[in-house]
Amino acid sequence: MRNHENSSVEIIGTLCATLIILFLGIWLFLGSTLQGQAYTTEALRQAELNENPKKIKSLILVNSDQQIIELANLSKDQRVYIVDFMYTRCQTVCLSLGSVFQNLQAKILAQGLEKKIGLASISFDPKNDDPQALQRYEKRMQMQTDVWRAYSLQDANQRDLLLNSFGIMVIPAPLDEFEHNAALHLLKNNTLYRIFPLDDADNALLQAVGLSQ
Repeated sequence: MRNHENSSVEIIGTLCATLIILFLGIWLFLGSTLQGQAYTTEALRQAELNENPKKIKSLILVNSDQQIIELANLSKDQRVYIVDFMYTRCQTVCLSLGSVFQNLQAKILAQGLEKKIGLASISFDPKNDDPQALQRYEKRMQMQTDVWRAYSLQDANQRDLLLNSFGIMVIPAPLDEFEHNAALHLLKNNTLYRIFPLDDADNALLQAVGLSQ
């Protein structure tokens, strides 16, 4: 009888411990995903922006014409910018980004939106992406520079500030390349409003048009 009672106590104890672990897991999950709103890094960043659009700190960029431009002045023409992050030597995800932006460029021109919407591809590899490299990239991507331009950081010391400001994760890879996350960022007046996955480019353009009103 006593053995039966001890067995029952052990079962109850194990069940209680399991429930505690389960509830702790649920609590940690909800806490790390904004109450279950986000299941990926990009979704988490978007959920945070839905609550509070983010003002981006001052960053100094350079373009293929060797012009120095503050990121804060990028939309001084009052356009909303769809921004991506890349490096010009990339042969993987950046090619997908390039294709997405080529399609966006075509749609912006077809719909006469070039005075409302701009495209900016910003390199996080200032060591290699000087104005000459940007010029080659613009030519390869067939950029129409009144709509879409490539930029790099004028000061390589601002690289971490760039990555942290936009939540970009970059990991060194073999052959002096990088692995990095990719998304479409809606920027207006140096404020980050929305983030979209690459397969939601049409919605990104639609939201950019709405933000431009």
